Amino acid sequence: MRRAQQLGRYHLLDRIAFGGMAEIYRAKTFDATGQPHLVAVKRVLAHLAEDDDFIQMLVDEAKIASVLRHASIARVYEFARAHGEYFIAMEHVDGKDMRTVLERCRTKKKPIPPEHAAYVAAEVGSALHAAHSAVDSRNRPLRIIHRDVSPSNIICSYAGEVKLCDFGIAKATLSRVTTKTGVIKGKVKYMSPEQALGRKLDHRSDVFSLGSCLYEMLTRIPPFTATNEMDLLIKVRDAKYRPVAELTPGIPNELEQITDRCLTRSRANRYQTAAEAEGDLRAFLRKFMPNYSRSHLGRFIRKMFAQEIERELRMLEEFVMTDEPSDDVGESLMVRDEDFEPPEVPFQPKPTSVSIIAAQESARESRQMSRVGPLPGDDFSGDSNFTTMPKAPAHDEEDVHGANTRILETGRGRSAQRPVPPAPEPPPAPAPRRRGRTQPPPLPPARTTRGPGPGVRPIYDEDLHSAPTMIIDIGRMRNRRS
Repeated sequence: MRRAQQLGRYHLLDRIAFGGMAEIYRAKTFDATGQPHLVAVKRVLAHLAEDDDFIQMLVDEAKIASVLRHASIARVYEFARAHGEYFIAMEHVDGKDMRTVLERCRTKKKPIPPEHAAYVAAEVGSALHAAHSAVDSRNRPLRIIHRDVSPSNIICSYAGEVKLCDFGIAKATLSRVTTKTGVIKGKVKYMSPEQALGRKLDHRSDVFSLGSCLYEMLTRIPPFTATNEMDLLIKVRDAKYRPVAELTPGIPNELEQITDRCLTRSRANRYQTAAEAEGDLRAFLRKFMPNYSRSHLGRFIRKMFAQEIERELRMLEEFVMTDEPSDDVGESLMVRDEDFEPPEVPFQPKPTSVSIIAAQESARESRQMSRVGPLPGDDFSGDSNFTTMPKAPAHDEEDVHGANTRILETGRGRSAQRPVPPAPEPPPAPAPRRRGRTQPPPLPPARTTRGPGPGVRPIYDEDLHSAPTMIIDIGRMRNRRS
C-alpha cells in the first residue's frame, strides 16, 4: 500500500508530469456529498516559490482559466498555498496529452489518421475561439491569447474528449504581469512568426500554433526544426516548411490546404478566427468520414495505450488515504477584485456529509460483525470517481440467507431444496409413515458452542462440515407429513 500525501483539499497520488517549473499529480478529493473525485494538482517547484513574477503568472493562469466554461477547456478550480507550497488544482482528464500520443506514433512509425487529426484540431479550434471571445462579468472582452498552443497542452481522454489546458503564459486583461517588449515566451517550435519576433500578438497567433500542431499530427514531425534555438527562430520567422503530402503521401488535399492556411506567414492571409479554422475542419470531417464521433478517437487512444491503462488502474488501487485527514484547505491566492470573482471550490479534504458519515459508521459496525472487506470511500482502492454504498434488499424479496438451515444425511431430502420465509414454525410431531414416502431424518442433537473439553466433541468437527448443507421448505415438509 502507498499512502497519499495531503496538500490542501487534495490527496496526491502518482506524479503524471514533471517540468522545469512545476510537477503535476493525479489527486483525490471529495465534494460536499462525500463523493470522491480525481483532479490534477500542479505543484510549484520549491526554488520558484520565492519568484514573485512567477507566482503572479500562476495567479493569472488560474484566473483566466477559471472564468472559461467550455467543454474543450480543462477547468481550473483554485490557486492556493498550503503547508508552505503553492499549487493549482484543475480538472483531471483521464487520457494522454498529444505529445505522448505523437511519441508513440513515431515509435510505431505511423502517423495519426487524418480523421483523428482533423477532429482534435477542430476541438482545439473551438476551445481557442471560446477563449478569444470570452468576456468578463461586465460583458467587456477579456482578449485572451493562449500563446502556448502545443501538443503537450492538448489532452485526449480515453473517452475521446479533447481538452486544451495550461493558460500559464496567456495574455488577457485579467493579467497583472506586463510582458516586456522583445521577450519571447512559449515553445519556439510552435510559435507564430510574430511571436518569434517578439511583436505584439493577437488571437491569430494561436491560429498559427494550431496549424503547427495539426501539421505534426499529420506528418509526425513539427513544421520547423533546427539544431539550435537561434536557427529555429529564423525558420519560424520565415514560416517555410516541407509540404504535408511530401512527408505523408495520401493525405487528403482539403486537409493539407487547411493546414497551409493556418501556417501562412501573413496574418492577413491566415484564418482570421479560430472558429473559421474549426468550421473548415468539421466540413472536411463530414465529407471524409460522415459518421465520425468522439468515440472513434477514444477507441484509437485506448488501443494505443491499453497496457498503460491497466497499469494505472492497478497503481491507483495501491493508494490509501491518511488516517486523519487535516481540515486545513490552505489559503486561496485568487483575490477578489471588481473585475474578477473567484469561483467557489467544490471540494474538501475528507467526506464530511452527515448522511455519508452515518452510512459509513453503520457499515463499519456491520463489517466488524461479518468481517467483510474495506468500505468504499475508506481508501482509494476503487477505480471509479464515485463511491456507492451496498444496496439493501427489497422488502418483497425472499431473504434466502436469513432462512433456517438444516443438515441432512447424504442422499436424503434432495427434492426439498427451496428457500423458506424467515423464522419458520417448528415442525409438528412425526406422522405415521405412508407407503412410498421417505420420512426426513430426525434433527441432530444440539451441539455445544463452548470450546472443546474433556469428553466434549469439538464444534468444527470433520463429520459436521462434510455433510451437505440444504435449505428446505418446512411448510412443504409439513404437508407431506399430514
